[in-house]
Amino acid sequence: MDALSKQKKDEYATAFAILALYDGGAEVTSEQITTLLEATGNTEVEAFYPIIYANFMSDPAKIGEMIASPGVGGGTL
Repeated sequence: MDALSKQKKDEYATAFAILALYDGGAEVTSEQITTLLEATGNTEVEAFYPIIYANFMSDPAKIGEMIASPGVGGGTL
């Protein structure tokens, strides 16, 4: 984790918070994400990350779909 930039750490912390909320059956809102980030000691995550992520990932069906879909790999050379 030390090799990651602050931006990547913030993104990962926010994404993991969303996954924890989803897994626990909680509503995914920017307030819930922020509360979970603070509770886990991630107090320096930029405030816009929970807002942006919650706007995109507030629907549990979307989260489930993203978890179930395979990642997109790079093209062949």
